[in-house]
Amino acid sequence: MSETMKDLYKVQRNDTEIARREAALAGLDNGDELAEEVAAAEAELSRLGGEHRGTDKEYVDAELELKALEEKKERFEGQLNAGTVRNLRQIQDLEGEVKMLSREVGKLEERMLELMESLEAQNAESEAREAELEAKRAQLEGIRTKYDKTGSRLRSEIAELQGERKQHASHVESTLLKRYEQIRARQGNLGLVKVSGSTCPGCRIALPSETVKALQGGRANLTCENCGRLLFWDESED
Repeated sequence: MSETMKDLYKVQRNDTEIARREAALAGLDNGDELAEEVAAAEAELSRLGGEHRGTDKEYVDAELELKALEEKKERFEGQLNAGTVRNLRQIQDLEGEVKMLSREVGKLEERMLELMESLEAQNAESEAREAELEAKRAQLEGIRTKYDKTGSRLRSEIAELQGERKQHASHVESTLLKRYEQIRARQGNLGLVKVSGSTCPGCRIALPSETVKALQGGRANLTCENCGRLLFWDESED
């Protein structure tokens, strides 16, 4: 086997390792999908916060209104109990006002109870959503840390392999290297295969005996009749 074919095989090995790392780099989770979930969770938590503030304001307003109603009711009841009002019509009017105010107080107290229950439920939901959000944020931080660390390592390895490839490629004739590149582009990044038997390692199809003999005799630039990949003979280990 010529030294040129050996160098070309080294180029192929570099290309294989580069492609493997580029695929690993492309397949890394950069956290974008989870980041969208975090953003959605933050928006939902903000919505719940606005809903909670609205309920709380309604409860405070109801408290003030209840206090005003109770004070008015107590004032009317005080007038009735003091006996200062003797006119029957006025007494009936005051009694009517007290009854009406009692109904309003009752309705307001019911509404305040509903609001209190809503506030408790909203608080519980907000706490649960906050816990979920914190867990997602921690997960996202871990994913991004791993992405940065692994991505940096893979890019460094790719750069190193590309440097080695350039060095090996400099020892290969330009016409042969161009031919190799064309075949590799058509055959899924595998333009040259090392043969050590009677089968093409690229397509797993048996090679003609004359091709095997020619390879064993040191002939270069032969290709597989089936897949078109460049062949070279070598019984040694990689």
